[in-house]
Amino acid sequence: MTIITTEIEDIDQMIWSTLVDVPLHPGGAAAPRDDSTVTAIVNIDGAWHGAVLVRCPFALASLVTAAMFQSDAEPSFEEVSDALGEVANMVAGNVKALLPQPSAISLPTVALGSQYEISVVGTRVVATVPFTTERHPLVVSVLQRLEDGADGR
Repeated sequence: MTIITTEIEDIDQMIWSTLVDVPLHPGGAAAPRDDSTVTAIVNIDGAWHGAVLVRCPFALASLVTAAMFQSDAEPSFEEVSDALGEVANMVAGNVKALLPQPSAISLPTVALGSQYEISVVGTRVVATVPFTTERHPLVVSVLQRLEDGADGR
């Protein structure tokens, strides 16, 4: 099944509107440009194999964390990890519903840092959907596992 960009846009905007009281607009930069970036990954396995990545600057992840925990305090990495991991989990759960069944999602994995590359080995990007909110980019990518031998190995 092909993941359609508009479906991902609809999923993200629905999730965003329930979590954060600021608009999420499709389009924008394809990758965060902030010195500190947060990436959450949730794997999908079953009849379809792949992953969903949600990536944004730490400043935006902090805003999401404050909204989710209803706090004005500076969030810890653990809180940011929990919040962005939950966003990725919700996105992956909704994407999973569009895919062949049965499939299951993993617990989120979250990375924080600057100038890092992240890769899900043996996959290819099937959709990348950039958003902008509060002048910050948010990028959602869906990766699909390559068939055995499709990557030339």
